[in-house]
Amino acid sequence: METEHRAVKHTVQLCHSNQLEVNASGRFSAPKKRTSSITKKLIVAAASFWLPLVGVASTVSTSTPRALEEASTASALQAQLKQMKSAYAFYSSIAQQGGWKALNEDLLLKNGALRKAAADETPIYSEEQAQAITALVSRLGREYPSINTNCTHALTVVNSAPCVFNKDVENAVKDFQRRHGLLVDGVVGRKTLAALNVTAKKKAQQLALNITRLEMFEEKDSDAYVLVNIPEFRLRYISNGKVKATKDVVVGKPSWATPSFSDHIEKFVVNPEWRIPISIATKEIAPKVADNPNYLEENNIVIRKDSFVDDELVDPNTIDWEDMKPYQFDHFLVKLPNEKNPLGKVKYLFPNRHAVYVHDTPYQQWFKETNRAASHGCIRLEDPFSLAQLIAEEQGVDSLMDNVISARELSQSKTFHLEEPLPIHLVYWTAWADENGKANFRNDIYQRDRRDAEALTQVASL
Repeated sequence: METEHRAVKHTVQLCHSNQLEVNASGRFSAPKKRTSSITKKLIVAAASFWLPLVGVASTVSTSTPRALEEASTASALQAQLKQMKSAYAFYSSIAQQGGWKALNEDLLLKNGALRKAAADETPIYSEEQAQAITALVSRLGREYPSINTNCTHALTVVNSAPCVFNKDVENAVKDFQRRHGLLVDGVVGRKTLAALNVTAKKKAQQLALNITRLEMFEEKDSDAYVLVNIPEFRLRYISNGKVKATKDVVVGKPSWATPSFSDHIEKFVVNPEWRIPISIATKEIAPKVADNPNYLEENNIVIRKDSFVDDELVDPNTIDWEDMKPYQFDHFLVKLPNEKNPLGKVKYLFPNRHAVYVHDTPYQQWFKETNRAASHGCIRLEDPFSLAQLIAEEQGVDSLMDNVISARELSQSKTFHLEEPLPIHLVYWTAWADENGKANFRNDIYQRDRRDAEALTQVASL
């Protein structure tokens, strides 16, 4: 029986994380130890970054030549922290100066979303459009100093250069959208406008919180590991401090939130069976079987009697599907390998009490969306066999991919054990510095920021 299903059979199989932590120091650390270690880190981190935001005075230190020399040889994580602290100082400074003026949503969207002007950039705007573009240029200029903000409202000021939505403004909009996980089209619609109206103070607070989260992340850059940033909907394969691959992922919907934790990938399964969690079996599938007695057969699902690997099957006609209660089922539903299996062609397993793992998906259309919180808690991976390829390269197993390709052609499951377990970290970072050193921000899809910020404030008050 697979590791993630060793618990008592009727245990809730997808549960939420209730702690602000990412522990990568070992596979199975005792909860008491982990909490103690995290508390110490919280106090140090809160003193540096959180206290200024709860009313305690603090000064921003300047970099000395020695500090700069040390930074040049720092790990990738330390370099990212340095960039985040710089971004924190930048937004804090803007906030202290009064921040930026919120854009008028009605004004900007009254005549449709704002977009770049005609190819010759001739300003052909109405009075209201001109006002809206002037406000947009002024707002973008606070984060993109290269934009010329000396333009004015041409319809009310004589002999002045008008503000136009030109190529420079469009490029700034696209970069802003990229840094905020939005559709990168250069068009200022409702979602882009909402992101533009987030205050500088809130951005500084978001960075401070995530600096603390990164400080708590204990993984060293000397080894290979997988990093999944849940709010970013992104997986990275990192080796020796360098990002070797980046892939989009689908994570849990808010009602089935993907938890944050660290573990080790020990194996992966080609043509996996889906061992349907009891919550889904009783709350979602049972009503469908009650309506359609052929539902299980049509969807390649079997009922195994006493365990997920039991050879003895149960006749679905012997079960009262209409009277089934949530979490009350004496048997086990298994969806066999086929093209409609929600796990797709491969799943990567790491022992955890949440029964969460990384897997393929037949629903590829999700990767076209910018908001990819849609699963029951597991992580659906774009181009899933690329992870097996990276593992084969990292561990020097040349024959691995040949065997994987052969296994894909079979109809039954085949398990591949890793020679060395690969660390995997599921983190919840809503702000970070990307590989180009730019500050990125994402929506707090599970509303964890406020909870964790309150925890930090409580620690800082001790």
